[in-house]
Amino acid sequence: MTKTYRWVAAASLWVCGAWPVVAVHAADLNNSQVAGAVSQSSMPQQPVTMEEYLRLVVRNQPSLAASRLETGLARADTVTASAFPNPVASAYGKPGEHGVGIEQPIPIFGQHGLRIENAKKGEITAAAHVDMAVNAALNDAAQAFNELLVAQQRVQIWQDAQQSLAKAAYIVRGQIEAGARSRYDGARLTLQEAQMKMQVAKANAALKAVVTNAAKVAAMPTWQVRAEGSLKTLEQVPVPDFETLWSQSSARLPALRSAQAELDQARHKIEVAKRDAYPTPSVGVSRVKSRNDGSYTQWGVSMEIPLFDRNKGNIDHARMEAEQAELRLSAAQQDAQAGLYSALQQLQLKRESVLAYEKDGLAQIEPLRQMSGDAYRLGQGGVLELIDALSSINDHRLEYLELVKDYLDAEWQVRLSSGNVPSVD
Repeated sequence: MTKTYRWVAAASLWVCGAWPVVAVHAADLNNSQVAGAVSQSSMPQQPVTMEEYLRLVVRNQPSLAASRLETGLARADTVTASAFPNPVASAYGKPGEHGVGIEQPIPIFGQHGLRIENAKKGEITAAAHVDMAVNAALNDAAQAFNELLVAQQRVQIWQDAQQSLAKAAYIVRGQIEAGARSRYDGARLTLQEAQMKMQVAKANAALKAVVTNAAKVAAMPTWQVRAEGSLKTLEQVPVPDFETLWSQSSARLPALRSAQAELDQARHKIEVAKRDAYPTPSVGVSRVKSRNDGSYTQWGVSMEIPLFDRNKGNIDHARMEAEQAELRLSAAQQDAQAGLYSALQQLQLKRESVLAYEKDGLAQIEPLRQMSGDAYRLGQGGVLELIDALSSINDHRLEYLELVKDYLDAEWQVRLSSGNVPSVD
């Protein structure tokens, strides 16, 4: 097989282990790397690989920078929960007596510690939310990259077809000059060359649109991005087993980790609400100066009596939130299983289509090219047959390219559905 047809997945064997199985923890990235406009000098001038492109997307997208601030908000909540209640100062005066005092609430039933623990669980939940946002951005970026890679190859296919037509035109015009063919053949080839020039221009215009979209996804609107991928034929590697892949991926999918974190926090809120039902005593001390009794210090303890409000409403509310979170986790698990199963099925189908086309379709291209040229030179075929053969070759290459694009997308969906995304840290 010549180099012209050795096109396949840019990141082949992702699912089967060519890249390490990693989870993305973009919340750990420095926010200063994300915010702000990207200068022209910082845009890569050379073609970028999939991993390099994804890293640029995660670092540059302002929406991800905003999502990443959610972890900072959660840490601020932890600081708030860690703060001890402020004391209350008081002063009074009346004829013959005045005094000053201070009163300090003391949560002796563990409310303070539980609130801190709940706030820290909120940090875990926030980090999981950020990972979900990063995954969504990675999905958009991977699809944009695959489309760019294919659009570049599509332009190359049309340029190759234009060169093949030019070679055929050379043969036709040589036959015309030798008197073996009529001028009709030359006119027909000239018309075909004009149409081919238009198709090349349309392919270049489509590539420009794809480049613009890829630059937009990377938050670098003026970047003339070019994709780099290894053009290898597919290896004979089986699609991973669903049960094996699910057992590995269920613990690293951001959607499941987020749902589990929300459930853990919701359950903990029940304990916080129960503990808040206990009153918080306040210890106070006052210094009194009286005309009749002189100066003295007065100590006291005050505490709310939970007679009418025992925080039952908040406890019931927390329980309902926990039940909701449990149902959401169950739904997320079902969605994740269905998504992975469907992605594996699609990958298998797309892979079989690519392999079948390689075997039955691409193998006929070179013989067809050779036979069409020989038939015309020997007078066994006309110019229309020659043009039709060249058009058929080009159509087959474009059809194969579309199959490869479908395979690339299916392969990425398996990676995404299994939590096996490339590291962008």
